[in-house]
Parts: sequence; C-alpha cells; structure tokens
Amino acid sequence: MGTDFAGTNLRDLIAFQTEAVSSHYDLPPQFFAGFLGPRMAYSCAYFTDESNSLAEAEENKLLLTAKKLDLKEGDLLLDIGCGWGSFMFYAAEKIGCRTVGITPAKEQAAFVNGVAEKRGLAGKVTAEVRHVYDMDYPQAYFDKIVTIGAIEHMDDLHRVFAKCAPILKDDGLMLVHGMTRPWKDREKELQGITTEAGELVKEHFGVGYWKSLWEVMEALEKNDFEILDHENITRHYQLTTERWFESLQDNEKEFAGKVVSEEKYREFMVFMAGYSIGFETSHTLCSQILCRKIQSGDIRPALPLTRQDMIVSTYKE
Repeated sequence: MGTDFAGTNLRDLIAFQTEAVSSHYDLPPQFFAGFLGPRMAYSCAYFTDESNSLAEAEENKLLLTAKKLDLKEGDLLLDIGCGWGSFMFYAAEKIGCRTVGITPAKEQAAFVNGVAEKRGLAGKVTAEVRHVYDMDYPQAYFDKIVTIGAIEHMDDLHRVFAKCAPILKDDGLMLVHGMTRPWKDREKELQGITTEAGELVKEHFGVGYWKSLWEVMEALEKNDFEILDHENITRHYQLTTERWFESLQDNEKEFAGKVVSEEKYREFMVFMAGYSIGFETSHTLCSQILCRKIQSGDIRPALPLTRQDMIVSTYKE
C-alpha cells in the first residue's frame, strides 16, 4: 500500500509524509491517554500471560526492548518515531540513559518535552520534530538506536537504514520493531491489487507502507547490518489491540464528540477492530529484529551465546 512517488522530489515527499502522519498523531494527547496504557505506548505490548493487564504488558515490552538492546547507564539512545516517549522515559528513568527522539508530529514532541521538564529530565530526554530522512547527527554518535512501530510510515527503508549505520557506534545495537505482511499479500499489493484492509489503513493513517519481513531484512543487510535475533510477536499485538478497543468502547461518552469528533472516534474503533482481526487471521504480522553493524573481515564481538538475557518471563515492579 502507499502512493507512487516516482519523480517526486525528497522535500515534497517529506512534506507529504509529515502531513499524513500528523493527521493521525496530532490529536489531543488526552485522547490517546484514555485508551493506551499508563506509559502512553502506542505499539505492541508484550504478554507473558494472557491475564496480564495492559499496564503489565507495556512494562514487559519496555523491559524486553531494553534487554535486547543491552542498554546501560550512560548510553545515548536514538528513538526513531518516538511517539509519546514511553521507551525514552523508561530508558532514562530505569537505566540512566540519555535519549533523543524524533517524530514528525508536533503534538508528540511537545508532549514529550513537557513531561521531561516536569520530571526533571530535560537534559536526558529530548524530542525533536524531524523526519527520519532529515537525520544529520554526527558519525558514531549513538550507542543504541531503536524504532518501534514507525517503519510502517517509511516508504524507503534503504534510505533510513543507510542513515542509521553511520550515526551508530561500531559496537552499537539497533532494534527494529514493526508490522509486516505475508509475502503473497505484499506481492498482490506490488501488482496494484488493493485490499479492504489496505485501503482502511491508508485512509486512517494517511500514509502506510506495510512491507514483507524479507524486505525489511534485505534493507538492513544491504546497509551493513547483521541480524542477530528475530522474534515474531504478532499474537501480542492482537491482545494489545483488543484491549485498546475495549478501552475505547468503555470511554465512548468521554471521547466521542468531546475530546475528538464523533467521526474520528468511530474511525479509531473500526481501525482497532480491523487490526485485531488482521493479526488473528495473519494478514498483518509484527516482529522485533535486533541487529548490529557488520564489516566483513572484522573480529566479531563476544556476543551472548544464548537468548537467555533477552527473555522476559514475567513483569516485576
């Protein structure tokens, strides 16, 4: 799904994508706070048990991501598509990282910086209004890079990962978390065959580029990243969207026609229900991909021999 941008210059493309993404995310933060968990994480949570509350599953997800990235105190972390800063605040407050987040949505950046100021984290948590194609940080600047639920808004992952490699330290790690679609569905899309689900996403988000898993991995490998670990977390996203739908339903009187328009509220309800079905029927998938920079001929770092350090068995306060 998406738009044919052949012949479109980069500035126009960035402007189009920024406007489209902002149309979805630049809504009052209190609307999202009303159906997301307490961390305001607008992405797949992680359930160690189906009885987990959304809040517990959100914490599991943040811990899982931090463990995979091997975050350490003092690390400088870049969060591409930082949302309302859930992972940035977790990394800063729980681990002692310095974090920089980018988002094209002004409301999100203002929210993150406002919360950082209130929590006394203005020097450790910073959100910038910036398109991923406009990243111009110094070489080997970041210890770790993460992008959670943002690759779906990026039409050219090769351009994105080509920009990530130089700004990540040689011994740094990057985690890419996002939705993909099975190859047969993606192949139909590339042939111009549209689906009802694809049209719904396009109308709702304004812009969306659901690629296949191998396309994501290809873009990583072609831009000097080695894939260290892949975890399919599709079932977790189904459980997450089901809980979001229930929260939206429970808060209809507070939301519809007040915080957002009746039309926008209904749109979100349809969207969450559609995604729950999409995950359940495998039309939409979700993965976490951990990778590092690689140069053929370099001595390999002493990476862990097992996945034990990546496992989250249960949420603990």
